[in-house]
Amino acid sequence: MKKKRMLALAVAGALGLGILPPAANAVSTRDIEQKRDEMNSLRSKRSDVEQKINEAQKTIESLRSQQRQVANDIQKLNVAIDETSGKIRNVSKDIDETEQAIETLKQEIAEIQERIEKRNEILKGRMRSLQESGGAISYLQVLLGAQSFSDFIDRMSAVTTIMEADQQIIREQEADKALKEKKETELTEKRNKLQADLQELKQLQAELAGQLEQKNRLMADLKQKEEEEHDHKMALEEEKELIAKQEAAVKEQLAELERQKRAEEEAKQKGRTYTAPNDGGSSSEEAPSGGSTPPVSSGAFTRPANGPITSGFGYRFGGTDFHPGVDIGKRAPVVPVVAAADGIVFRSYYSSSYGNVIFVSHVINGQTYTTVYAHLEARLVGEGQHVRKGQVIGYMGNTGNSTGPHLHFELHRGGWNPGKTNAVDPRNYIAF
Repeated sequence: MKKKRMLALAVAGALGLGILPPAANAVSTRDIEQKRDEMNSLRSKRSDVEQKINEAQKTIESLRSQQRQVANDIQKLNVAIDETSGKIRNVSKDIDETEQAIETLKQEIAEIQERIEKRNEILKGRMRSLQESGGAISYLQVLLGAQSFSDFIDRMSAVTTIMEADQQIIREQEADKALKEKKETELTEKRNKLQADLQELKQLQAELAGQLEQKNRLMADLKQKEEEEHDHKMALEEEKELIAKQEAAVKEQLAELERQKRAEEEAKQKGRTYTAPNDGGSSSEEAPSGGSTPPVSSGAFTRPANGPITSGFGYRFGGTDFHPGVDIGKRAPVVPVVAAADGIVFRSYYSSSYGNVIFVSHVINGQTYTTVYAHLEARLVGEGQHVRKGQVIGYMGNTGNSTGPHLHFELHRGGWNPGKTNAVDPRNYIAF
C-alpha cells in the first residue's frame, strides 16, 4: 500500500511542476501555448488513468468470479472428502466384522477338522482290519457263509449298511473338506477385497485433501491479488484526483496568463509599463508560535529549518539505501519550517511514508526546482498557495515513516519522480 501511495505521490510531484507563479517578466504567446499544451496533456493523462481504473475494476471482478468458482470447487471437495471418510468408516467396520467372522470360521474349521480326523480314524480302522485279515475276508465270503436264506438276507443287509456307511463317511469327508476350503476362500477373498477398497479410499482421500489444499492456496492467492488490485485502483483514483486538481489549477493559471497578457498589451498601447500584482504571499521570519526561524540568506535558496544535519544525501547503510535528501534534527520543543525559495504549493497532504508533507515548485532563472518538506507535525499552507522564501509553512515533527522528530528535506533539479533521479544534494545549494 505504501508503494501505491508513493506512486500517487510521484505523479503529484511530476504534475505539480506545471503550476508556476505569475511571471514577473512579460507574458509571451509561447508561455500561453505551453500552458494550453500542458492542459491537453493533463486531459490525456486523466483519460488514460480512467481507462486504467476501468481495467482494474474488470480485473477485480474477474478475480472475484474466480474466487466464487474456487469456493464452489472447495465446497464440492469438502463434500467428496466427507463422503469418502464415511465410506472409509463403513469399509473399516466391514473389515472388523470380516475379521470377527474369520475368527468364528476358524472355530468352525476346527470343528470340521475334528470331524475329518475322526473319520480318518474310522477309515484307518477299516484299513487295519483288512490288513490284519490279510485281505482274505471279503463281503462275498461273508454272504456265502450264510447258514440259511434268512441268515443270508441278514448278512446282505449288514454288508449293505456297512458299505453305505463307508460311502457316507467318504462323502461327508469330501463335503467337509470342500466346505472348509470354500469358507476359507470366501472370507479370504472378502477380506482382501475390503483391504483393497480401504486402500483405494484412503488414496482417494489423500488425493482429495491434496486438491483441497491446492484450492485453498489458489483462493489465498486470488484474495491477495484482489487486495493488491484494490490498492492499485485506489492509487489510480488518487492519481486521477491529483490530475483533476492539477488540471483545474493549470486552467486558472492559463486564465491568469491570458489576463496578464491582455493587460500588458493594453499598457503597451497606452505607452505604459505593466507591473505584475503581488501574489498575496507574505514573508515571515518568526513563527506564529514565537519560535525561531532560520535567517533568510541571499542566493536562490535559504535554509528550511534550524538544527543539525543528522543524515546526509546519498547512499547509507553500506550502499543499500539511497537517501534523496538531508535530515535536520529537532533540537527545540517547537521548530518552524520555512519555504526554501519563492514558489507555489502543488501538494500538501498526509502520506503514509512522508507523513505530513508539502511539495513546492520553484522557477529560478528559468530552471524548475522542487522542494519537499516531510514528517511535519503540522502544515500551514495548502495546495495552490503561493509562498515566499523564508515564509513559515509548517512545524518539524515525527509523522509517517519516521524514527524520530526531524525534517526530511529534498531538493530536486526539475520534477519529483519515483526514481528520484532529479534529486540533488541540498548542501551544494544551501549553506547549512
